[in-house]
Amino acid sequence: MKRNLVVLSLAAALTVTVGLAYAGGATAMRIAVPFEFYVENQLLPAGEYDFRMGSGTHPTASIVTVRTSDGTGLRILLTRPEIEAGSDLSYLMFNHYGEKHFLSCVTIGAYKANLKMVTLEKELRSQIQPSRTITLIAQK
Repeated sequence: MKRNLVVLSLAAALTVTVGLAYAGGATAMRIAVPFEFYVENQLLPAGEYDFRMGSGTHPTASIVTVRTSDGTGLRILLTRPEIEAGSDLSYLMFNHYGEKHFLSCVTIGAYKANLKMVTLEKELRSQIQPSRTITLIAQK
């Protein structure tokens, strides 16, 4: 019984420590998106969003968290990360087909996350070929 209590206490302490490390080590950006857009297969309304990149105690573009500014919506994306050395610009990149926008890239400082193209976007891309517009929303 005593051993189980010790193990449970250690597990709880580790969980809190990892959570605090994640919160402290992430790279973040708050940005207003003036149009509705898709993140993977979910349509999000226009508005202000918090984007955060982080994994453990290190900022990384392999995990991107998207949250509405009021904290109600949450998406966690696994991405293909890249590093852009020397960059301090943060921006979102959208692929735009007709009236639909798809988030394709999140860059915060030197960390860049490329999102996979989902089925709906692939279908639209094949119908609208060859015209695709890329929209950037940036902040410094």
